[in-house]
Amino acid sequence: MGQGDQGHGHHDPAVTALGLGPPCVLRKECHRMNAAMQSDMLERLVAITGSVRYENLSAACVHAAKRAILDSLGCAIAAIGCEPVRIAASAMPAGAPEATVIGESGKSSLERAVLLNGMLLRYLDLLDVYRAQDACHPSENVSLALAAVESCQGSGRGLIEAVVAGYEAQSRLARLFSLQHMGMHHVSAAGLVAPLVIARAWQLSPEVAAHAAALSGVRQFTLHALSKGNLSMAKAIGYAWSCKEALLAVRLAQGGYTGPVHLLNWLTHDGQAKGSLDCTALAGDDTALIEHVSFKQFPVQVDLQTPNEVAQRLHARLDHAEIELVEIAMPGRAVERTADPSKFQPGTRETADHSLPVSVAISLLDGRLTATQFEHGRWADPEVGALVARTRVVVDDEMAAAHPQGSPARVTVTTRDGRCFSEFEAVASGDRARPLDDTALERKFMLNVLPVLGEARAREIVEAVASLDKLERIDELTHLLAA
Repeated sequence: MGQGDQGHGHHDPAVTALGLGPPCVLRKECHRMNAAMQSDMLERLVAITGSVRYENLSAACVHAAKRAILDSLGCAIAAIGCEPVRIAASAMPAGAPEATVIGESGKSSLERAVLLNGMLLRYLDLLDVYRAQDACHPSENVSLALAAVESCQGSGRGLIEAVVAGYEAQSRLARLFSLQHMGMHHVSAAGLVAPLVIARAWQLSPEVAAHAAALSGVRQFTLHALSKGNLSMAKAIGYAWSCKEALLAVRLAQGGYTGPVHLLNWLTHDGQAKGSLDCTALAGDDTALIEHVSFKQFPVQVDLQTPNEVAQRLHARLDHAEIELVEIAMPGRAVERTADPSKFQPGTRETADHSLPVSVAISLLDGRLTATQFEHGRWADPEVGALVARTRVVVDDEMAAAHPQGSPARVTVTTRDGRCFSEFEAVASGDRARPLDDTALERKFMLNVLPVLGEARAREIVEAVASLDKLERIDELTHLLAA
């Protein structure tokens, strides 16, 4: 792919404050962007992502990137063979051998790899989370970065750069405004973020990156209906589909096609009907935002991590055959998302992994909550349905006031003989306030990957990710992901 101008540009305070690049790291094109682009917000976002250089990243940032990549690969590998990806794979011809599709032999077209790998990563709902005005899954950029770097024969350091750039872009947009308040799903951010990830991987100029993000961003808005009511397979493809389409926008911009580069300014001033704005969100931080994500321990929606953690504590304290009634108390915002009427009688696997009563019933009955249980239809088991029918969900907004930075939940079980057992937790294990250490994160990876690839291959992947800095070609990692 074409390489961008490697010259030095004007200091950007957002970049300097972020600590991702040294002074004068921006390319010369940045001088010309104000007049040509008539935009400051998109320009600053492009400057931040375009300035990411491995040699200027802190050791903590590099370590966080490796953690994010390992966790993401584990989530994707665990989903190999899932039905939505099988359907999508059969609908797309392999094309030119440009990038690896996880779980397939040989290579496929870049578009196909971006789509299928992105779907694999998203499908099980085990991927990481960043919370701000919106909650989002910035790890959805890992599969895109991997394919984009592989397509240009990039290095392990190139992958780290592209991943960090993706996390910065998506997390900053989640801080800047709420897509949900506009009736859009957070995957809409892919339209803006994906071109910046590709631009970083291919080392494109800031001007090309900006016009690609504008062309793609203005097209890729996804309705919040994606995750309302009974959910469908569309949940798995939302971000990945926009990433695939973003490739066309990048190629158009490389050819000189221009886009509405004022779109971020429009969104934050004219286009947003509701919700407050954090207009300092692009001003930079002391640390890279990839260091601030939370990791999931269960394959369910993020608000469901805490109630299932406490439900499994209760499982260890009582005989599930004795359970008469279950009461789950959570803040209203979480109840609204996970306990509407469709979540008490889910008709799809996708609805079940967003269901508070169903997931807690499985945890109480089985003492665990795994992707295998969802794939094998445990959520539709009559035993689970019977316990869901004896479950009451109550709103407790005092919890939210007492734990504004947490995800509090209380589960109370009443037994047939009248005894009462209750467990409470303010913050889920894996949350950035209660993080998983490296050992726990590797354990999660191994649990995901061992049944699919076996221990020897799983260990090879762990070692390859740990030594990404030393990989001259990312193929040394991607060949381990192929069938």
